[in-house]
Amino acid sequence: MLKQLQHLIDNNKLSHAYLFDGQNRGQLKDEAMRFAAQILCSNNDTCQSRVQNLNHADFILVETSEATIKKELIEDLLHRMNQKPIEGTHKVYIIMDFDKVTVQGENSILKFLEEPPANTVAILVTTAPKSILPTIHSRCQHIFIQASEDDLTKHSDLDIPKSVLATMNALNLSKEEAVEWYETHQFNDLKGVIIKWCQTLLNSDTMGLIQIVNILDTLDSREKQLIGIDMIQLYLQDLMYVLIGDNVVSYPEMKEHIQQQANLLTIDKCLAMIDHTLTAKQYLLQYVNITLVYEALAIQMLNEVK
Repeated sequence: MLKQLQHLIDNNKLSHAYLFDGQNRGQLKDEAMRFAAQILCSNNDTCQSRVQNLNHADFILVETSEATIKKELIEDLLHRMNQKPIEGTHKVYIIMDFDKVTVQGENSILKFLEEPPANTVAILVTTAPKSILPTIHSRCQHIFIQASEDDLTKHSDLDIPKSVLATMNALNLSKEEAVEWYETHQFNDLKGVIIKWCQTLLNSDTMGLIQIVNILDTLDSREKQLIGIDMIQLYLQDLMYVLIGDNVVSYPEMKEHIQQQANLLTIDKCLAMIDHTLTAKQYLLQYVNITLVYEALAIQMLNEVK
C-alpha cells in the first residue's frame, strides 16, 4: 500500500473519500483493497483476509461486468453505509470502475459525499477519471497509481534524459504521452519552472506570489496547468519520502536539495501542502480561474512553511 496512505491511517487523518486512478485496473483494485483492509483491520492478518474475501461486515465492494452501475445499486450501497459500524470504528466501501456509474447514480452519491456519516470512507476506482463529474472530483482526495509494469525509466529506446523520465513516470504518463510531452510541450522547461517555484515558496520567499504571472505564461494550456499542479504535488511527496526514510522518486536529480529542504519541514506540513495541491486540482477541474487557483496554492504553501 502507498506509504502516504499508511501515514494517514497511522495518524488518524483519513479523508471521507478517495479517488484512485491509473492505467492498470488490477493494480488499482489491489491497492484499494489493501487500503480498505488496513483501515478496518490495522495489522490483523485474519481480519484483513476477511476483507479480501468480502466477508467483513463493515466493508462493501461494488463491482459489475455490466456496462453501467445503476442508481439502484448505488442507493442500496448508501443505505448500508448509513448504518453504524458493526465490527469496529469504520465502514469502508469501494466502487470499482466508477466511470460506469450513471449520471443518476453519481448525483445520488454526490449528496452522500457532501454529508457523509462519521467514520465512513469511500474509495472510488477508475481508469477514466475524465468521465467522472467535476463535482465528484472536488469531494475526493486524488491518488494516482503508476502502473508497475510500465516503468518509463526502463525504456532504453526513449531519447529522453533519465531524470525527466523519472518525473514522467511518477506522473503516470504512457510511453507515447512521454514522447509527445517532451517533443511538443516543452516538458523539461515546464519541469524547471515548477521546481524553481516550489523552492521559492518552500524558502518562505513571497517572490513566489509575484512569479505567478511568469509561471502562467509557461502554463499556457489547460493540460499544462493541470500537470503543473501534479508536478508540485510530486515535489512535496519527495520531501515527505525523505522524512519517512525513503528515496526521492520523482526528482532524483534534485535529491540533495530536497533532502536539505526536508530537514526544515515535518511530515504533517508536507501532508498539509499535498492536500492543498489536491484541492487546487479539484478547483481546476471545476474551471475556477487559473490565476486564483495558483495564487491560493502559493499563499497556503507559504503559510505552512512560516
